[in-house]
Amino acid sequence: MAHLIYKILEKVVPSVTTILSRFKNSIGLIIWSNKLGLEGKSYHSELNKAAEIGTNLHELAQSHIEKTEYELPDNEITQNCFDKFLTWWGEFSDEHKVIFCEQSFTSKLYEYGGTADLLVKKNDEYILVDFKTSKSIYPDYLIQGSAYRQMIEEKYDYKINKFIVARFGKDTDDFQIKEFNLEQLDLAFEYFKTLRTAFDQDKALNKIMKERKKWK
Repeated sequence: MAHLIYKILEKVVPSVTTILSRFKNSIGLIIWSNKLGLEGKSYHSELNKAAEIGTNLHELAQSHIEKTEYELPDNEITQNCFDKFLTWWGEFSDEHKVIFCEQSFTSKLYEYGGTADLLVKKNDEYILVDFKTSKSIYPDYLIQGSAYRQMIEEKYDYKINKFIVARFGKDTDDFQIKEFNLEQLDLAFEYFKTLRTAFDQDKALNKIMKERKKWK
């Protein structure tokens, strides 16, 4: 999945993941990087592999949901993830109507963009779903979901009151579903708004510091 550039009236705006990654705690990444080094593995190589598996899973899931042709992966780890998706989707799709899959949005109110994985409807309830292939469900996933909800509700007359993270882990039996309610989404979005403001402030401060060579 190519890196997308989000624009509002020709103005480039940051993505949700760009905003979150700017303030993400790097300690865990440092520990992981050191562990890989001791195992003789490249941090950047392993990071790229993980990202590729996630991208492939999203593309396969989208093709399956939209009933378009796709080739089964030749990578065993990706196949493990996709197998778990197929099992989950077989049950989930019986009770949920697909509204859209992999759709990009922007928020004019808060000036950011992002691509939501899946929106479904069950009875009168709209549910946002995000696919992950990580080792766990992390707090920033809820913040990400809350930001996506804001964009969707700005564009459509939908009221989303549930967010589901469906995690299809890379190991054979590693599968997890976590649901977040409206109150949790509201709380997370208040936090995201703080990060959105801090993102611009951080960029402005960095710009000042880059010009320090001109200081007298």
